[in-house]
Amino acid sequence: MDLQERVKVAVLTKYYGNLLTEKQRTIISMYVDNNLSLAEVSTELNITRQAVKDALDNALDYLYNLEDKLKIVNRVESLKQAINSIPPTGIDKSAKTKLLKLLED
Repeated sequence: MDLQERVKVAVLTKYYGNLLTEKQRTIISMYVDNNLSLAEVSTELNITRQAVKDALDNALDYLYNLEDKLKIVNRVESLKQAINSIPPTGIDKSAKTKLLKLLED
């Protein structure tokens, strides 16, 4: 998994992670956030490498499918771009900052 895909998975997990099982979240965190290999994750969790791969694949499929259907990440990114494209004379800087913060929360 390259860096760009890791970032995308991290963002998807931020928005949809609570819909995954705890084990799926743990595996994604270890593999994506902590950059452990499948073998290292399997050793840490005392499960087979294949079980880690299956859980990871299922979790990633689920995250990508949720985004394909709901498009929440896409909408938030579009809103951020729209807010950032507002000319300085069109909105006060603190209001712009508050809107961006609101989207992040």
